[in-house]
Amino acid sequence: MRILFISASPLKKEISVGNTFLNLFSGMEDMEFASIYTRAGKPDAAIHQGFCMTEKMLLKNLLGKGPAGVKIKPQTMEGTTLSTSEEKKISFMKSRRWTIFFWIQDLIWRIGRWRSKELEDFVEDFKPDIIFTLFSSTSFLNRIILHIKEIAKVPLVVYAWDNNYSIKRVMVSPLKWLHHCMNRCPMRKVAKKADLLYAISNVQKTDYEKAFRKECTVLTKGADFTGNIPVNTELNRPLQLLYTGNIALNRWKSLAHIANVLEKINQNEAKVQLRIYTGNTVTEKMRTMLQRGESSFLMGSVSADEVVKLQQNADILVHVEAMDLKNRLLVRQSFSTKLVDYFHQAKCVFAVGPKEVASMDYLIKNDAAVTATNEKEIEEKLRSLIENPGMVREYGDKAWECGKKHHQIERIQDMLKKDFEEIIHENSAN
Repeated sequence: MRILFISASPLKKEISVGNTFLNLFSGMEDMEFASIYTRAGKPDAAIHQGFCMTEKMLLKNLLGKGPAGVKIKPQTMEGTTLSTSEEKKISFMKSRRWTIFFWIQDLIWRIGRWRSKELEDFVEDFKPDIIFTLFSSTSFLNRIILHIKEIAKVPLVVYAWDNNYSIKRVMVSPLKWLHHCMNRCPMRKVAKKADLLYAISNVQKTDYEKAFRKECTVLTKGADFTGNIPVNTELNRPLQLLYTGNIALNRWKSLAHIANVLEKINQNEAKVQLRIYTGNTVTEKMRTMLQRGESSFLMGSVSADEVVKLQQNADILVHVEAMDLKNRLLVRQSFSTKLVDYFHQAKCVFAVGPKEVASMDYLIKNDAAVTATNEKEIEEKLRSLIENPGMVREYGDKAWECGKKHHQIERIQDMLKKDFEEIIHENSAN
């Protein structure tokens, strides 16, 4: 079976989209993967061939200085790269997220000649059986998805995990509201064309079935939970907490609440420490709030393989969501894919956030983590873990059991294979 992925970023383990896509299909037999993406970079070696289109390529093409997209050689998987100045510009735009930047980007894709012979040849040469893509709010990416479905004439599978369609959000700027409403139209077109629609949580499934009048199936990242629970050795002294991942959307503020509590607990003796690894741009304010003496350490970015080693050596793995209304609404439907990695390590999970967001609701209902919804509870729960080492081990076992019950990769892949075979059969019959 040939799967064609469409995404903004190149698919690799260090990026959330790539990590999840690669996880879902890892180890499946008789599968061949290709990827079409719109940002510079090199995809994972699991991707057999790729096709990259970027704004820079489109602008050069308009000036007659090159193609609008390039095929990435499968032998070397050499990709396009960004210069230091380009990386700085992208970092600036990501940190500001001004609406005008998105409109300029969309304008480039509207006037750019991305509907090229090279793109068409790539799709026709690969001959996909399935198109698999993220449910994106990016208008130009959705136009690309619809165009490729038209070329390939194969089933389209869409996977939603961000709350990027709902109008339940807090935005003051009328331009942001206009931009959001403009993006919803191509999203509806993609949802309508989708032969299968997956959602990442039950909350999202309920919302999207109502919005699109189409059945959704809950799909999460998986892992191998066969065999015995991993045996964790003696706990570290001081107790080691670890956070790896995105600190944006005010998640850093929830981490700062933890850091505040740790300083209080460690007043006379270092009993517990938090280490934070993230690839996000860190402001001076963030650094001040998160780098706290011998209690909390901001460590920077590491590879996906290194993350696994760090998790194995930690005592407690931390999950956080923002407490403020704006960001609470943004993550209301989301289930953090790294929770499955946490479960697989059989480590105690300490989760901080509002109980009504999907990830926290899931952890509470499955009793898969020690949870706290405010700074007072953070202190109470952390002191309990310090004073009761058996509780740390107990919740490590509970995390594993939750993963075994709900995230066994073999069952997830069996479902995917069955679903894909059914829609391919239906498509060929029509």
